[in-house]
Amino acid sequence: MTRVILFIAFLMQPARTASSQVAPHALTKTVEKSYTAALAAAVPQARVDPRPVRLPVIDGTDVRFTLLSTTHGLSQRRASQIVQDDQGFMWLGTQYGLNRYDGYDFKVFVPDPKNPNSLSGVFISALFKDRDGTLWIGCDRFLKAEPVRRL
Repeated sequence: MTRVILFIAFLMQPARTASSQVAPHALTKTVEKSYTAALAAAVPQARVDPRPVRLPVIDGTDVRFTLLSTTHGLSQRRASQIVQDDQGFMWLGTQYGLNRYDGYDFKVFVPDPKNPNSLSGVFISALFKDRDGTLWIGCDRFLKAEPVRRL
């Protein structure tokens, strides 16, 4: 932070040149180069470690996958957002509403103009569960936070 503040003070000083007839674009290029150099020095650069990361392989004999589709009650075949809440429900966001799966059945939530507590839009673009267990739902209209227990 100190480098940036000092650099800004440097830029605010009047230009001192041997000739008062310096072309404005030459001064601009000099300032741009100085600014770029100071900014590069002030901002830490990301480093990528090229070594592969080895993860332990866990025996997946107890893992079970089940294909769920619209025949099981899902509102659409493609779920772009998936979150599990603290109670174990799986929440799936689709282009046609929010789906809650309890392991057996789906409950679909869609906007209801008569209910002010319903979703604001039908296209679910984001799902997030925060530390307090609140489920944040990003819709095509606006973001809405709903405690999971109220849905």
